[in-house]
Amino acid sequence: MSNALRWSEEQLAAHLRGKAAPVPALTEIAKTIPTATGSLRDTGMNKTEVEYAALLQGRAERGDIAWWKYEAVTLKLADNTRYTPDFMVMRFDGSLEVHETKGGFIREDGWLKLKLAASMFPFRFFLCQKANRKDGGGWSIKRV
Repeated sequence: MSNALRWSEEQLAAHLRGKAAPVPALTEIAKTIPTATGSLRDTGMNKTEVEYAALLQGRAERGDIAWWKYEAVTLKLADNTRYTPDFMVMRFDGSLEVHETKGGFIREDGWLKLKLAASMFPFRFFLCQKANRKDGGGWSIKRV
């Protein structure tokens, strides 16, 4: 299988113009989809993820990033152990980044999965934590 990028005509034209390709609206991302069991699973974003998606959308509109997608992939870490990053982000050089968002803290199992995935896969991994309002708000973004 080739490592070549597969872009639509619209994405290629946007890239050649040096601007970001259109990104789906946040309302398209937060949807409910049926699972294999026939039940409904809420795939909507939590409040922190919605705020970070807005930040990514702004970066895409400014041309800082080429593309982003919420829960785009699931990585297999071991038998019966999987990790679904919050966001995949593509830079204009074609490199992919994993952005994991958290509120004030990260549980130990989440931190271990994030570190294990970072050691196994050829992406840049970032932990993006929302700061408390009393601490000035904003985001603390650290490479894993």
